[in-house]
Amino acid sequence: MDIMNELPDEQFARIDDLLAFVSIYDDEQRTAAYLDMLEAEREHIKGAVCVEAGCGFGLIAAKCAQLGAKRVYAVEMNPHLAMIARRNLSPYANVQVIEQDIRQFTPPEKIDLLVQEFFGQLLFDEDLYTLQNLSFSAEAVLPHRAVLEYALVHANDYVDDVVTPQVIDQLKGALISGLFEWQSLLSNGQVLQWTREYFPKTATVDISGQSGDLLCFYLEIFHRDRMICRTGECSNWSPVWTPRAGDVFRFRFKPGKRGTAVYFDWVK
Repeated sequence: MDIMNELPDEQFARIDDLLAFVSIYDDEQRTAAYLDMLEAEREHIKGAVCVEAGCGFGLIAAKCAQLGAKRVYAVEMNPHLAMIARRNLSPYANVQVIEQDIRQFTPPEKIDLLVQEFFGQLLFDEDLYTLQNLSFSAEAVLPHRAVLEYALVHANDYVDDVVTPQVIDQLKGALISGLFEWQSLLSNGQVLQWTREYFPKTATVDISGQSGDLLCFYLEIFHRDRMICRTGECSNWSPVWTPRAGDVFRFRFKPGKRGTAVYFDWVK
């Protein structure tokens, strides 16, 4: 879904965020996986004070309320989304919608559980760094770990009449989302890992000695060592592709106009 007409920047950003949540909720596998994760945490949610960071339509906040949370703060800075969340969550007396940037939210009580989904297709390329700048801490964060993996494959196994070897050759240095459909891949290694205590901003990976002329990057999300969601299985995240142009590549993540800007280059 794309906005086709010219709009003021602020209005464009707000509507674009709303459409992003429509896309997220359209990923039924991802939605079911998150709800299953909450069900598995039922004992920890019952009687707890919870925060949903970036609540969107309030689906996660509603589930926490249904599972017996003492109180749920559904925090959403986008006014369009906050309005929808208020309507969706109005049946739950134990849910309060807060229209505010999660970084500015100061809860009036101790938070037991924070639920978030700030993962980008390249792990840190959306809003995950936001969690570094909260004014509060939580006893637990769901999900608690995510990994960006890479796989090396042979381009000849993927090319077709449109995406030819000549096309791929022109893409060197670019990270392309959805260039090829997801296939079950064996990981060659890990690029980056996030936990609540670990927010790396750079990664350098040596792939010398490994065969393959096409790189695929994909996301895996875990809680309590159980995989919650994965690129391809959850359509919200597409695989990201780039032609191999060396033996050592580097990722750098820096603040951007919206979310986080991604810098990628071949070091060697």
